[in-house]
Amino acid sequence: MKKTRRYDIEGAILEIPVYYDARTEKYMEDYPDFLENPVYTPDGCPILFTGEDACSYGEAADGSPCIDCGSCRHYRQASHTWIGVCGHEKKRCVPEGGG
Repeated sequence: MKKTRRYDIEGAILEIPVYYDARTEKYMEDYPDFLENPVYTPDGCPILFTGEDACSYGEAADGSPCIDCGSCRHYRQASHTWIGVCGHEKKRCVPEGGG
């Protein structure tokens, strides 16, 4: 059985695989491609990797260039991991029949 770390990201449960890296002598998380295979919170907000390139809605809180999700004011970083949630309304996935 593969080793994983379990995260509750604003109600979405993710099992992130980990592997042992001999160079660092630590277990490292092997994040999926969240753009290729989107994952959403129950509220429809996308879960993304912190270092993902900023989208067209990216806005830095201090006026500096927004280069990645982690530097965007709409992004909510999850604790103890490199993933978080985009809170921009236009990035939300609304279920069919919902609104």
